[in-house]
Amino acid sequence: MRMRSLTAVIFLLICVTVFSYKAFGETVCTIDGCGEITGVYNFGDNDFAAVCINDENYCYCVTEGESVVLYDTGISANTNVVSYNGGCLYFFENTLSGGTPAVKVCRLDCGSNTRSYSVINTDIHVLWDKCAADRSGNFYFIENDDVQIVRNNVPEERINIDGVPKALIPSCFDDRVYCVTQRGLCVIEGGDVFELPVRSEYVYTSADGFSDNHGNVYSLGGDLLCGGFTGVHGSVSSNGAFFGIKGGRLVQIYNEKETAVCDMDESAFLCMGSGRFVSVSQNGDTAEFRFFDNRPIYAASSSSSPTTDSEDKSASFSLENFCVKGDFLCGIPPETTAARIKQLLDPKNCSVRFFDSNNNEKKSGAVGTGYKVLISDENDSEYTIVVYGDLSGEGSVNTMDRRKLMNHFLKNESLTGAVSEAADMNHDGKTDLKDLVMLNFSLNGEGSISQNPNK
Repeated sequence: MRMRSLTAVIFLLICVTVFSYKAFGETVCTIDGCGEITGVYNFGDNDFAAVCINDENYCYCVTEGESVVLYDTGISANTNVVSYNGGCLYFFENTLSGGTPAVKVCRLDCGSNTRSYSVINTDIHVLWDKCAADRSGNFYFIENDDVQIVRNNVPEERINIDGVPKALIPSCFDDRVYCVTQRGLCVIEGGDVFELPVRSEYVYTSADGFSDNHGNVYSLGGDLLCGGFTGVHGSVSSNGAFFGIKGGRLVQIYNEKETAVCDMDESAFLCMGSGRFVSVSQNGDTAEFRFFDNRPIYAASSSSSPTTDSEDKSASFSLENFCVKGDFLCGIPPETTAARIKQLLDPKNCSVRFFDSNNNEKKSGAVGTGYKVLISDENDSEYTIVVYGDLSGEGSVNTMDRRKLMNHFLKNESLTGAVSEAADMNHDGKTDLKDLVMLNFSLNGEGSISQNPNK
């Protein structure tokens, strides 16, 4: 793999908008050129680091007070593993040393933006999430049912893990390394292993506990402290209060009382510092950093308190802006984004998520025919999106859709399910040459396709 040399800062964060301080949070700025966010971590007492993929390389953002700086690491996004331990990023790459499988490690100091390399003869083939670096810079590698610990670049003890280890997640605050297994969760401290009464596919660490991707908050010992959040990228706790995302809002739970702080996307990352916490959400290649005081908001005066949902905690959503045909959600114009559909659904105390035909979650951008909309409340509701004229599922109407329709007529391809419905562009209950004529008119700018199947 060819590695480009690390250059100086390629992007200085531009604060597009700085908002006045509100009761418990403020939007500091937005960053353009920030690709897919893969994680947000504590960096120092009250600063944070967000790792993202921009084009073909890894990048990272580091907050400096109320500003953020974006760096390009020059390291390919095809690198096997990325690990963060609270101060440094570690990139692990498979290599050979003397003909023996080894691991090449790049240590990137987020404070000085400098990096160093080392090669470890582990004889282990590294896979995603199969290795980590703790706060002291020791390395951990999964091999079969064992975890190999490497100190000072020298392989030392092996620890057998019950339940088949699947992933390693380091704490940003100490030398604990969480190990996700097929049976549950355990923690490695030094050379000792302690099982935790938690079952989770991923955890988000903090100084006094951790949270999982199911909306639960735990003590360091694994005791459940709070649950019920719907955000999938961690919850945070401080001073006896718990903060998480629920039903499209940032919510505080204190003394079993639930208070809404502000609207917030379900896919936002949350991370706690010693005096504040941050949410990082994404819209396309723009990331928004939003900081919050971590004191419980019960202390605020009523004049500055945000609205609460104590009056009405019932879940609801609206379909009045759509046309529903069986399990199909219609009435959606081409190029409509997931965010716009969510806005039109007007969810209250419930989450809205989108999945493509391969069951991959879609968090931004246009959605098209065949996408699933999952609305989670007391009783989950699921609909399949139909955009009439969009047979390829891209969310737009173009020549690819005409090609699929022609292949159907030539019997080279069968149209089924939502795609078959999307092909019935004149809404007469069948797919024939009239639909092809309508599609051609639309592509030539001579007509439009009605998205209302009742007309």
